[in-house]
Amino acid sequence: MALPGKNQIIRDQLVIFSDVKLPRRHRLLDDLVAGREDVCQRLGLPTSDEPINVYLFKDESQYRSFMDERYPGFPDRRAIFVQDDTTLNVYAFWGERVAEDLRHEVTHGYLHSVVPNMPLWLDEGLAEYFEVGRGRHGRHQGHITALAEAFRDKRWSPEIQRLERLQNADEMTQLDYAESWLWTHFLLESTPANLKLAQDQLARLRMSGEVEPIAEQFAKHLPDATNQLVEHLRSLAEHESAKEIANAKSK
Repeated sequence: MALPGKNQIIRDQLVIFSDVKLPRRHRLLDDLVAGREDVCQRLGLPTSDEPINVYLFKDESQYRSFMDERYPGFPDRRAIFVQDDTTLNVYAFWGERVAEDLRHEVTHGYLHSVVPNMPLWLDEGLAEYFEVGRGRHGRHQGHITALAEAFRDKRWSPEIQRLERLQNADEMTQLDYAESWLWTHFLLESTPANLKLAQDQLARLRMSGEVEPIAEQFAKHLPDATNQLVEHLRSLAEHESAKEIANAKSK
């Protein structure tokens, strides 16, 4: 199965190969390009000029055929980011959720182009944070609802040490992705001190390729991090409930 290649567009770091005809100034491409500044500014990271190849198949069947042939052992996902020794690659197809999928996977590309050895939970948490789109401060309604319900039903409780032990994305459940997002959102959106903690972790990773686990940072600087995380989730859930009530009243 051949890669998409009928159309090629270069936008900053992104090299888009597509079987779908897209104008160079398509709003989805504008959104992805602007996402680089969002990621780097929020996280205190430099930008990179390393190319990120984005292969956009025209439909799901062609994408699935390619993935089955090229990466038969990979998890079954609508889109995927793959880093090898020399390239950063995103594979996706044109579908109803293509914007969300590309924002997620391209975020991986932006991160991996400047930070080596990203911890899995943080890598996925950041991709989930930025996939929701610009101007939303990373608020992921699906994750808020799922975690709030799971916590209420005693099916889940946060445990950053367990997340840090995960090494492969195929080990992660949907609640693991949601919890990774929640820890990330807590770090980036709760207090300036927590944002700095996240930025410092990434800066150390970028400089040395290794960093002590975030759980150890919490033990030193934020010993009640788990309780604060639960309160952060409760606040997010209450905000979403209030919005739903307001929307219902306005109809």
